[in-house]
Amino acid sequence: MTKNIKNYRSISIIDYLSALSSNKKIINAFYILILIFFLFLILTPTIYVLFYLFEKFDLVIAYFQAEPESFTMIAEALYYSVSVAVIVSITDLIFGIPLAWMLVRGKLSVRVQNILNTFIELPLAVPTAGLGLSVALFWGKVPDVTAPPFSLGIITSALPILILFHFTTTFPYVVRSLAAILEEIDVYLEIAGRTCGASAFTAARTITMPLFRSGVVTALILSLAKSLSDTGGVMAVLSATQISVWTGTVLIGTWKHDIDIVKGINLDLIPPLAFLCVTMILMALILMTASRLIVRKGKVPVKRVWTTTEKKLSSEFSVKSRNIITLLFLTFFVIVPSFFLILYIPIGITGPPLIIDWGRFVQSIVNSLLVGGIATCLNVILGVPMGIFISRRKSRFSKFFDILVDVPYVVPSSALGFSVGLFWGGQQLIVNELFFVIMAHSAMTFPFIVRNVIGGLEDLDLSYEDTARTLGAKSFHIFTLITLPIIKFSIIAGIIMSFTRSVGETGATLAVASNFETAPIFIVRLIGENQYFGASLAIIVLIIITSLVIFTLRAVFGQKKTKRE
Repeated sequence: MTKNIKNYRSISIIDYLSALSSNKKIINAFYILILIFFLFLILTPTIYVLFYLFEKFDLVIAYFQAEPESFTMIAEALYYSVSVAVIVSITDLIFGIPLAWMLVRGKLSVRVQNILNTFIELPLAVPTAGLGLSVALFWGKVPDVTAPPFSLGIITSALPILILFHFTTTFPYVVRSLAAILEEIDVYLEIAGRTCGASAFTAARTITMPLFRSGVVTALILSLAKSLSDTGGVMAVLSATQISVWTGTVLIGTWKHDIDIVKGINLDLIPPLAFLCVTMILMALILMTASRLIVRKGKVPVKRVWTTTEKKLSSEFSVKSRNIITLLFLTFFVIVPSFFLILYIPIGITGPPLIIDWGRFVQSIVNSLLVGGIATCLNVILGVPMGIFISRRKSRFSKFFDILVDVPYVVPSSALGFSVGLFWGGQQLIVNELFFVIMAHSAMTFPFIVRNVIGGLEDLDLSYEDTARTLGAKSFHIFTLITLPIIKFSIIAGIIMSFTRSVGETGATLAVASNFETAPIFIVRLIGENQYFGASLAIIVLIIITSLVIFTLRAVFGQKKTKRE
């Protein structure tokens, strides 16, 4: 009897929600509410620095007139930031697409696939400052530090070391996004092409890749934005190698470090700092808009088929060679440089006694998990409906929000934190640093959820939903029983990206909080005190904990291996 009552109640709730989802006025009101929350909680705090710039633009002009050499600094910063972002993003796609193809279309066992997924995601658990130091130890020369075994020490110039560093921060995001969206493209379309005589390479190029455009756009945007916005890792790698060069994030970090609002020191730097932040945002938006146009409007696929060449590229030897080259790139340009700092442990054991407050470190871990968990949950609640609105409501209004969604992600993390703190601090209602940090991390990671949902929905065959609709299914049932299971992998990928990005973030947290300490900040302070041994141990602990969280997410939501022909 009790069980029947529970079933009746659950059915009543589902029927009630289904009825609400069929009411266009209620759906429109729901989307309006989501957009209002996005504008107030995510976008406005992120771009609050724009309003400051417009208000103080006369001070910007006065500063540049008094300090004309600052234009040279800004030009150099933009050159390095844009150059690195473009080179890294193109390289990520060149090696990321084959690796994603191997994960989804390759004949891998479930165990091998899970192991490979784990290796791809592990660098996401390392704080960017730790990645910067690790890359510097592996590729560059770090003065006054005993280099770990197998350290190459061959890079002494800025552009190569920055490119090599950003591979560790962007490549995992690119592969995860590409693989999640590729998972949703029906493989039987390729199989149909092959049964008509097309080679595997031709079928993939002419059938799957056109359907895969939104996935490429999503991955390209993530890579460009991450390259342009990273702060802590860039400063760490340049500081460790003592390479003197300006990038956009380094210049922002330097100017921000010189400002002390409480003591009134160097307040004249705030207007040019706001100008630089706005310039970086505009440059990022230009690059991303150009990327969308090139990928979506480009004439792909080429109609001509080179039968002999493409058959050779489809051979078992070619496929294995491609996979080996891709795995070598993953190993030697991403995995090894990301964890090379661990080899400093033997040197640390023979060095001075380890001095580390483990109680403080445990508290910092708790703080990181708390902030990452709350920020990710908030992003799922707001981001999934936002992604549905942008991808399903085809209008100029939705396209406008499609651009706005990327803004929080492209803002340099330290500048974003400064802007968020400035906005919420100005409300004079909330003074809790935990709230400031959560809101900064929510704004910073929000695009991960939305972008992956948009990519999943744009690659979804609408015939499934149309068929269910013609059979009388309501919108709520269509979404929960058809759409959601299909785009589940995209949502999971967004959750993992959002959570790991939050757990590893340094710059935004430092910008909004003076006393609230997360694990990355604790590690950065160890590095600043030259306690590389303690930093290495702390990084290992953080990696283990973050990996356990990722495994738990996969176990709860499940990631079923799709049978491939």
